[in-house]
Amino acid sequence: MNQNRNWRRVWNLTVWLGAIALLLVLNVQLFNKNFLAEAKDTLPQIKLNLVSASSFVIKNQMYETETFSETRNILVLGRAGSGHIAPNLTDTIAVTHINGPLKKTRVISIPRDLAVKTTSGITKINALYQMDLKDSEKAGLDLIKNKVEELTGLTIDSFVLFDLATVEKVIDDIGGLNVYVKNDILDTRFPTDRGGYEIFKLEHGQRYLNGQTALKFVRTRNGLRGDFDRMERQQEILKAVKGKIISLNPFWDFPKLWGIFRTVQKDIRTDLSLADIKNLWGLAKNTDLEKIETLSFNPENGLVVAEKMKLGAATAYVLVAKDKPFDYTGIKSTVAEFLNK
Repeated sequence: MNQNRNWRRVWNLTVWLGAIALLLVLNVQLFNKNFLAEAKDTLPQIKLNLVSASSFVIKNQMYETETFSETRNILVLGRAGSGHIAPNLTDTIAVTHINGPLKKTRVISIPRDLAVKTTSGITKINALYQMDLKDSEKAGLDLIKNKVEELTGLTIDSFVLFDLATVEKVIDDIGGLNVYVKNDILDTRFPTDRGGYEIFKLEHGQRYLNGQTALKFVRTRNGLRGDFDRMERQQEILKAVKGKIISLNPFWDFPKLWGIFRTVQKDIRTDLSLADIKNLWGLAKNTDLEKIETLSFNPENGLVVAEKMKLGAATAYVLVAKDKPFDYTGIKSTVAEFLNK
């Protein structure tokens, strides 16, 4: 039961963080930028030009967006980043499926504890990017990208890789958020980055949250309704972030915008083109986040089951495909049905 709650918690947080990351990347279209790789094996990094950004603010005009008419699959990966015990484990793994003609967005969430086979043996899927980093960033991305394609039966068109701390930093850059806390929160066992616990307390009512507190607000397990309470909190924060970024004025709020884009430049890698970003941002602005449909691989919907398995020298509980470990026929069929309904 506790394992099921943990997997639901990871899935909900995955969807939430993935949505935030995409909003941040798409919003970068406000400034002139290029997506350049410093070397052939280095992932593309967002480059911002201060002179062109300043010129844009003086002109105070928005780019026009065209109708997005394509269907795209974007792999969203979130890693802990520097300062954490395992900085390059991608604990957030999701595929965002955007159907331009139908103006629909669906998210497929993949649990970090899913066991997968590689040429080196069996490991958790969240370790794939880290495994091949010794060769290059591109090798690490290719390894997990290929495995996600094998799992889902989908072709990955683009990717977004971000540090989880980026969300916290951006919330601070926009001056924090004002949200309504429905019920008192007192979590005496809130997990820390170092594997310990701390107390997280928040009284009900209208509250100002900085980046760190906002992340705790959506991650805590405290609440009589469990995951339902947590999903409501995640939606509240996500709507607040989206609304605040969209409402920023390119002239008066330039310091905040510049702080956001400097954070995005430092922590996010993507191969989305300028044209992609302009059109996807136009679609994202008009998307009701609460109506985004999601599919997760979890024991509750019967796609995967928990199993004790040997991973290298250690033994741990992992998730495997229900019918037969490492046979993804059922998962791919469910994904196809989910996207075509």
